[in-house]
Amino acid sequence: MLLPISLWTACTNHKTTNFIPGIYVNHAQSAYSIADDTLVITLNQGNYTLIRRTGFCRIKDGKPQPAEHKTKSFTGIWDNQKQTLQITQNGILVQFRPGENDLLIENSVYHKIGRAGHADL
Repeated sequence: MLLPISLWTACTNHKTTNFIPGIYVNHAQSAYSIADDTLVITLNQGNYTLIRRTGFCRIKDGKPQPAEHKTKSFTGIWDNQKQTLQITQNGILVQFRPGENDLLIENSVYHKIGRAGHADL
């Protein structure tokens, strides 16, 4: 009975970890700003590097202000038991949903649009 469960878990883990490297995007809008994020995740010597590029416009008096851009880099460690990637700098957990072709960071959904390279290869 345990062997089929173990095999299913191993296949699920492999499917998820193979899905992780990639390029993900998110668009968010509120009364105060419009933001577009691009998240690039690569595998580097057993850990993951996440580069988040954000372009955003603040909205003042109903009018978009000039665009601003930020880039941040993070390191993530895969937790096989929890099936999450934990960002080491802030403890935030990233959940991957290969079946939906996306990931979740807190309340934000990022859709996968491409495959990033593996630094290990």
